[in-house]
Amino acid sequence: MNKVFTKTAWNEYLYWQTENKQILKRINELIKDIERNGNKGIGKPEALKHELSGFWSRRIMDEHRLIYSIEGTNINIISCRGHYYIGVKGGIPPG
Repeated sequence: MNKVFTKTAWNEYLYWQTENKQILKRINELIKDIERNGNKGIGKPEALKHELSGFWSRRIMDEHRLIYSIEGTNINIISCRGHYYIGVKGGIPPG
């Protein structure tokens, strides 16, 4: 599957490369599991509601979530740092 990061999600991913290799490893494990199992598997997959309807969340660590959707052969990643993205109209970060 293709991994498609928003600009925000890519910057968050790059942040983990320098700040916490353990979290980066966990993110990569979750992405591989999404490729294998879709919206089932590790990280307590949860369908999101309201502004984030159509997206799923998986636990990276206590306060961090991987927010993504699957469309065809694409895994669209919108966030991999922090909890649910709040504060942007529609709930989706820019970029």
